[in-house]
Amino acid sequence: MAAGQGNKDQILQTGRLAYGKASDGHFYPITVDADGNIQIPSNETIQTELLASSAIAASVMVKSSELSLLGVKQATFFIDHGRTTEVAFGALGGTNYLIQASEKAAGNDTWRTLATFVANSAACSTALSSGAVTAAQTSIVILSGTAFVVNDLIMWANTAAPSSSTEWARVVTVTGTASFTILDGMTNAQGSTVVITNKAEHFVVTVDVGSLTRARVVVNNTAGTTAIIRSRIAAITES
Repeated sequence: MAAGQGNKDQILQTGRLAYGKASDGHFYPITVDADGNIQIPSNETIQTELLASSAIAASVMVKSSELSLLGVKQATFFIDHGRTTEVAFGALGGTNYLIQASEKAAGNDTWRTLATFVANSAACSTALSSGAVTAAQTSIVILSGTAFVVNDLIMWANTAAPSSSTEWARVVTVTGTASFTILDGMTNAQGSTVVITNKAEHFVVTVDVGSLTRARVVVNNTAGTTAIIRSRIAAITES
């Protein structure tokens, strides 16, 4: 009998699930595929928010909350980045995102950078909608500002509820300088005074963290001496 395979034509029905111990020390339900191979499925978490959508001031560095990696094999980090003004960053470059991990369960002197992302540093465009935008709406009429271009990733920099209502969307069509259409319907309603900016960005990376104990993301906005940004960071883990 090959390793990892069961005997054919032998059935034991107990009415109870069988569990097997995985390499991470946890027990998971055992399943068997059509070829008789025993499988222990992985366990993926629902999104864990490490940093709610936040306004980060110029010349500031911010740390996300820490993510425990005990029993975790892989972690995928999602970073949403946006601008709140048209100001360019200049020669120093854009906002730098540092995905860091530690080999220790506690302490501050063991953080090491695993991956980095650098955001666009060029000046962006802004606009205001002609009226309130409702949830699920896809056609946006511009009252003032500069028209965006197809494939722009834009952000509504909501100041009334920044952590829950700041929103990103993808521009798919543009009609002159008066309106544009987004790929998916709005998740949140947005007022006509909420500034819309382009040059927003999404970053995502999956990291093998089986030998690490904790992780975090550092938002380094020190290059933006006059530029306030919005950042939202989340993670999904697999054990």
